[in-house]
Amino acid sequence: MKTVLCVCTYRRPEGLRQLLESLTTLSATEGMEVVVVDNHADGEGAAVCAQMPSDYPFKIHASVEPQAGISPARNKVVNTALTLEPTFLAFLDDDERPSTDWLSELLRVQKSTNADVVGGPTLSEFPPDVDESIKQNPYFGADLNIADMAACQLQAAGNFLIKADVIAPMAPTFFHPAFAQSGGEDLAFFTQLAKQGASMHWAANAVVHEAVPESRLTQSWMKSRVVNIANSRVRVMQMLEPGVLPAVVRGIKTVALGTVASIQTVCALVVPDMREPARMLRWKFWGKLSAHLRIATTRGEGH
Repeated sequence: MKTVLCVCTYRRPEGLRQLLESLTTLSATEGMEVVVVDNHADGEGAAVCAQMPSDYPFKIHASVEPQAGISPARNKVVNTALTLEPTFLAFLDDDERPSTDWLSELLRVQKSTNADVVGGPTLSEFPPDVDESIKQNPYFGADLNIADMAACQLQAAGNFLIKADVIAPMAPTFFHPAFAQSGGEDLAFFTQLAKQGASMHWAANAVVHEAVPESRLTQSWMKSRVVNIANSRVRVMQMLEPGVLPAVVRGIKTVALGTVASIQTVCALVVPDMREPARMLRWKFWGKLSAHLRIATTRGEGH
């Protein structure tokens, strides 16, 4: 058995360095190799890989993908990983740190369930003194909050393991280029796998931690994130569930969301605790509506 870890990086050299260093604490890494694809022409991430000490325990295959966008980077990292003839491909992001048992837990659940794909939770780590309401915001991190080994459909690509023989037939384009600048390429990927009958299970103890910088604690950042995620979700469904009837159903749901958002906004004028939920609903509605109008939003952050 051989696992290849896939990492895409974009202008986070220090984050990538910390990630690579953290891999030395992992269990169940026998024979593991690492593929890093830097999605910036300056090659800061590739340079970090070249600077790792000579006794670093994992072979690193680093390259640069000059075509901007998360989809080209993910496609290159997978295509490169498959040339190494792995049994499994595992995925982490360059702002994450895996727990010691991260990989062993993914492999345990895969073996127990014979899953084609296994995912785990990404938990956010906030700066000191951050308000508890911010920590509870579901738009930070990625956790399905379901039982260990439960069947599911995964959505986020920052923490998962997949059989090489499941992903290989999708070559060379695993992540759709339509989502290169917006994100949502991971949701499209997992939705496509689900439609093909791939089994997915949850590894509740395969935890990775994601540092949340101060720049992500602003209202403008959160608005961009909520709008963009809602927009991408609708566009994924437009691509994978075409036709008049699915479009009508999506449209009705969006109108209903807009109605609820409007009611909550009015109520929030007299109930202050409703202001934040109402604001989030308005952003979500705008994201979905813009997708119905064939407007693709753009993610204004690094990968």
